[in-house]
Amino acid sequence: MTKSKNKTLKTYLLLLGGSLIPLFIFTSFLYQLNVSQNIVKMKSEKKMLLSLIKKDIEREFNDYIDDVQFLSETPQLRSLLYEKSNLKENHDYLKSYLKIKNKYFAGYIKNNRNHVIIEEYYNNKYLRFPEKLSTKDPKKITFSKLGSYKNYFIVNIMAPIYGNDGVPLGTISLYGKQAYIDNILNKYISINLISKGDFYWFSLDKNNQIDRSKKIKILEKEDLLPMNSTSGSILSKDILYTFDTIDLKELLPQLEFDKNTDSTWRLIIKVPKSEINAMRKHFLDEYKLLSIFIFLMLSITIWVILKETNKRKFYENKLELQNQKLIENSKTKDKFISILAHDLKSPFTGITGIFSILTRKYDSYGEVKKKKLIYSLNDSIQGINALLINLLEWSKIQRGHVISSPMKVKVNDLTASAYQILKLNLESKNIKFSNNISDKHFIWVDKNMIDAVFRNILSNAIKFTPYHGKIELYSEQKEKYIYIYIKDNGVGMNLDIQSKLFKLDQHLTTPGTENEKGTGLGLIITKEFIHLNRGSLGVDSIKDQGTTFIIKLPAYREI
Repeated sequence: MTKSKNKTLKTYLLLLGGSLIPLFIFTSFLYQLNVSQNIVKMKSEKKMLLSLIKKDIEREFNDYIDDVQFLSETPQLRSLLYEKSNLKENHDYLKSYLKIKNKYFAGYIKNNRNHVIIEEYYNNKYLRFPEKLSTKDPKKITFSKLGSYKNYFIVNIMAPIYGNDGVPLGTISLYGKQAYIDNILNKYISINLISKGDFYWFSLDKNNQIDRSKKIKILEKEDLLPMNSTSGSILSKDILYTFDTIDLKELLPQLEFDKNTDSTWRLIIKVPKSEINAMRKHFLDEYKLLSIFIFLMLSITIWVILKETNKRKFYENKLELQNQKLIENSKTKDKFISILAHDLKSPFTGITGIFSILTRKYDSYGEVKKKKLIYSLNDSIQGINALLINLLEWSKIQRGHVISSPMKVKVNDLTASAYQILKLNLESKNIKFSNNISDKHFIWVDKNMIDAVFRNILSNAIKFTPYHGKIELYSEQKEKYIYIYIKDNGVGMNLDIQSKLFKLDQHLTTPGTENEKGTGLGLIITKEFIHLNRGSLGVDSIKDQGTTFIIKLPAYREI
């Protein structure tokens, strides 16, 4: 993995890691918010349900009161109490009514004049009621809870019977069970709105008296529990409750309550902890999936953004480099054109001057003078020709029109060919030439290009080697490459000149030891040819001690 990829991955992990904390806080906040909202919703639903149950209980209680009040105001009953001391002849009167209602299990009528029970009905039998109740003479409709009978709470509702003149004639009592509350609850249980054991009712009268005496705050309507109940209570702690109250004295102010009967009840619906835990688990599972989904989407998003950002930066940097390269190329070409104009101007100036002299003074000059001017003219034309040839070759290379066609070439053949071409130049300066290239070294190159390379470098060495100097050629193989060394003991170069050797925008047309002219493009074209053949060109030089050119080219390998 590259350094760039490592950096990208590290940046990605840092961004992703930094995003996990707000992600965790965000999802936790959503989870808690939804749980809280759902708990509020559950409380609201339970309160609405409790309100319905309360209305059903109040309506049922009103029915009890209406029943006994209806019987106490019956004209037939009044007339019977006026005329007879008992109702034995009309025993079916109360029995029929109780059977129609099907909610009372007993009842009796008492004559007020002689305090005698006229009729008592219970389970299809006529019974005498306990004597202790026979003296009761209420002025209002009385509600009393008489205790337990066969594990039922017995409710007695008693109403006075008045004659037309307002004289109390007697009383009528109805007995029923408190099971009507269970009947109401069973209706809600059957449609799965509540479960058994989720509803309770408690008396508040005695608690109110205790609380008032101790000045302890009582929970008001709509207050929230849980109660901090004692161990073993059916209302265990850590469970949400909602409650309401039924105040029978407020509901029916015309009632009279027995001293042992509570008039105020608290109704409670509990929400079991298991239901709340199940709800929490449901939301937790949902938010786990949501968190995983958000995490994956966040990971992908960050990765895509990072990749696009890096890609954009890469292309911006690439574009910037291309712009810089274009600017540098433009500057280089501007300088090159300036150098080229200078190099062309000098020989053309010489040619123009020579032609001007010959035109004006041809007849006055002798043959020797004329020959000298013609030789100078030839040198200038040859220089221009060499410059144009080099310029044409360089132009072809830049336009990609020069293509390397590699083949097996013996290095010694190339150096021998270059020597034959430049032999007269070597002899004219009496330079000693030593060719120590190995006969066993073969290279895989374009023969024509590398032939030009050797001619150019060898010509350059002759140019800067003085009379009676020395030029030596030798080679060696290192792994897959052949190294060719062209060494002279000429004028050499300082570091400044070496740094400008292969640059197009530098003017390096230094004259040779005998004022030989150069084009300035020779080494540049040479280096281009070597690069086209997958090689390289180096130089090692010391001022006044000589120069060594090092040519590195791919060795030929048998397949």
